[in-house]
Parts: sequence; C-alpha cells; structure tokens
Amino acid sequence: MKKVLFKSFLLFQFGIMILLISGCKDNHSHSHGDDDHTHSHDDAGHTHGDETHSHANGADGHTHAPSPGEQPAFTYLRMNGEFKMNPGDSLTQNDPRNPGKIKLMTTDEKGSLTKMTFYDHNDLTLQLAECGYQYMGSRPDPHYFPNDSKTSIWDIFKKVENYSGDCSTYTYVISRSPHGDPIHMHLRYGNDLEALFENSNMEKDEKFNPWWPTFCDINQKEPCG
Repeated sequence: MKKVLFKSFLLFQFGIMILLISGCKDNHSHSHGDDDHTHSHDDAGHTHGDETHSHANGADGHTHAPSPGEQPAFTYLRMNGEFKMNPGDSLTQNDPRNPGKIKLMTTDEKGSLTKMTFYDHNDLTLQLAECGYQYMGSRPDPHYFPNDSKTSIWDIFKKVENYSGDCSTYTYVISRSPHGDPIHMHLRYGNDLEALFENSNMEKDEKFNPWWPTFCDINQKEPCG
C-alpha cells in the first residue's frame, strides 16, 4: 500500500512540473534590477515600460520607436528644416556673420552626412555654400553649464564634404540644435573649434560678442527666443 501511495505522489509531482514548464514557455518575462522595466517576449518584439522595440528580420539591433510628436533621442537628429534669423532680434539681425537663412537635412541612416546650406546675410535667396558634415558629439557650454543651465549643450559638426559654393569658412559648426516652443536654434561656425566654444566667455562688446545668434523656423513671424 505504501508503495502505491509513493508512486501516486511521484506522478502528481511530475504532472505539476509539466504544467509549470508549459506556462513558462507561453509567458516569459523578466525585469532588470534598477531599470524598473519588464520585457514581455513574443514573436514580434518586446516592450520596455513605455518604449516599444521592433525587431526586423536581418536587422543588426533594435530600435526605440518614439511616440508621435516625441523628440528624437539624439538632439542632432532635429537638424531638419529651414531656419531664418530671429525677427526683431537686433543682436542676430545686425551681426553680418549670421547667415540670413540656413537649410538643414540630417538622418540616422548609416554612413549618411548632415547637409547644411548657408544663405547670404542680406539676401535669403543667395546661396553661399552647401556642405556635408559628420556629427562629432556634444559638449557643454563653457559659460552657462552647469550653474546657469544644465541643458546648454552644443552639438559639434565637422565638414567632410563640399557640395557647392565656398565651404572653407564653415569647417566646424556648433549648434544648440532646434529646441523650445516656438522652436529655435543657435549656431556658430568657423575653422577653430575651441575658439567657437570660448566665444561664450567673451565680454559683451559692440562687435556682437559673445556670439549667440538665434534662428527661428522659416515661417515664424514673431520673435522665437
């Protein structure tokens, strides 16, 4: 009798294990320590909290698809569109260094460049140069970061391609890439990268230093910053 009961107990335990294993295969999830997000896996992809990852066949990784209207993860990917000097801003409008208009085009496609087109200060129809840039990273503003602003970060671009016009003046471009509401940006250019950053520490003078031009969306009617 004892042997029969013992065999029945073993069969019952084995059946429980089979049920548990089947359940794990159907619903596998795990969390990562302090990240406080859970992965739920199926045939299509997985989610990290509010973010969605999609995996395409043959892809070399995964993508974080932003919600509609969400800003891209890297600020330099906002460098798209046409921008003009800030209306009503005399420090921008009267400084001859500033392009009257800038046309920007960028993408996160592998091997692609950021294209910048510069127009004459006084004639928005006169194209001066169209140049290709490689994004080199970001650095904080030496004057405002971090005590006055934790978000005063410049994106750095180095010219690697001359498409048309004279790109020799625009070897480096640093940009406070498009941000804010209404959207606007700040941009400096030159052949000495360190000098562009040090301009933030210059004393205010009649030559429009420190150099802080503001550019608005091309359709903006009122001052944007």
